[in-house]
Amino acid sequence: MTLLGVSTGVLADRTDLTGLLAYEPEVVEFYNYPRSMLAAIERFCARHGIRPALHTPVPYDEPRPLRRFAPTGPDPDEAATALRLTEATVRCAADLGALHVVVHFPSPYPPYPLAGFDSWCRDFLDAACGLAREHGVPVLVENLSAHPLLHTAEHYRDALAGRPELGLCLDVGHAHLLGPEHGPLGYARALGPVVRSMHLYNTTTARYPEHGHEPAHAGQSAADGYLPLAEVLPELLDLTGAPAVVLEHRPPAPGDPEPEQISRWIRALIGPRRPGSSTPDGPGLRTPDGPAVRTPDGPAVRTPGGPGPRTPGGPAVRTPGEPARTAPTGPPRPAHT
Repeated sequence: MTLLGVSTGVLADRTDLTGLLAYEPEVVEFYNYPRSMLAAIERFCARHGIRPALHTPVPYDEPRPLRRFAPTGPDPDEAATALRLTEATVRCAADLGALHVVVHFPSPYPPYPLAGFDSWCRDFLDAACGLAREHGVPVLVENLSAHPLLHTAEHYRDALAGRPELGLCLDVGHAHLLGPEHGPLGYARALGPVVRSMHLYNTTTARYPEHGHEPAHAGQSAADGYLPLAEVLPELLDLTGAPAVVLEHRPPAPGDPEPEQISRWIRALIGPRRPGSSTPDGPGLRTPDGPAVRTPDGPAVRTPGGPGPRTPGGPAVRTPGEPARTAPTGPPRPAHT
């Protein structure tokens, strides 16, 4: 079963959570919210039967917006800050009964020194495993396309191997910007059920620098450089069984489809994998409330599921439902959202 979600990145006014309801989401992925908003987030999700998910950092209370998130250094202070923000987000996610936590990985900024990179990666991923195991919340690393030593599907597959507490949030647009050889289907084939969520929008190499994450819609053509989502998304879901697809486009602009049109089209592409729909013959699809994953040296880790968001003072609300290297020549570098 695949739930449809939406990121708060679609909001022009991030405090107006009601602007998300037009997408009729089952999941909302909250990003970069201060501690003062957490009670409102919890009430909003409980009132509308929405499952929260968090994108690191939440909470974030610094007066300046977060400009750099560098979990693999090479600046040790930046790496320590990234880990501190990740730990706070995982703790917050456990309190909210969140579906998952998404974290950018690795550091996307030049320079890209080879010395020490494997150690930085190992240290951060091991710490993320411990947090996921301790708090029972899946931690999903999001693929980025900037770091020449870790950006392909095979790189992420190798980095996550042997770490069942972690998964991949497949950012379909970041993968698309790598070109056909390393596109999203390559990730799905290489990682399969390790993909536990997807960030969905559309873009082209030419348009990305100016237009960023464009809302996905049926009028976007592969001939113009867009990802043909009507063909690709069903295949991605067949290969991965991802429990969530999260719309992650910029706030809609004049000429964009209405939120209802966007979500209706994506729901149709998800098709029989939607909650309440019968599944086709073949291997069963993972559900957001599937069994816990046991790790050899710790308690069970929830697969994307578990207790629903708690209403203040009330019961939980149940909602539906060392890496390989390449030569250091950088691929296209997107903005990292």
